Amino acid sequence: MSKLYEIAKDYAKLMDSGLPLEIIADTIEGIEGELTDKIEQLLSIIKNERYYSDSLKQEAKSLSERASVVDNKIESIKDYIINSLETAGKKSIRAGLHQVTVRVPSKQVDIIDESLIPVEYIEYETKVKIDKLAIKHKLTNGDLVPGAKIKIGKPSLLIK
Repeated sequence: MSKLYEIAKDYAKLMDSGLPLEIIADTIEGIEGELTDKIEQLLSIIKNERYYSDSLKQEAKSLSERASVVDNKIESIKDYIINSLETAGKKSIRAGLHQVTVRVPSKQVDIIDESLIPVEYIEYETKVKIDKLAIKHKLTNGDLVPGAKIKIGKPSLLIK
């Protein structure tokens, strides 16, 4: 079977040949059949790849959840070691190939009520977001917007 672009070229050549439709009707019908078959195959590939992509995303989610469980287990084991060393009254211990030391906890700020914090301790973040929809409406209506222009996007497929 021919490649899709070859089929499309043959179809376009035949349509542009200037020959009467009655003469080329059988050939056009054959090319349209090939074109339809090829597109059907490609759509099946898209469908299969979409399922594969979805299954990979699901597997990634599952692996991420499993990694979180392992991370929680690690933290639990660390807490267990810290508690055991504190109970034994030790700050540090050598265990085979490993050396472990319990560090003094660092100081952390706990915000109880944000509304009571004095203004000098508040940082403001400014996020600039361009309203592309409003600009599109202006440009479509024939108005000029400096720094912006209308461009034609890439065609997309609607697969049902």
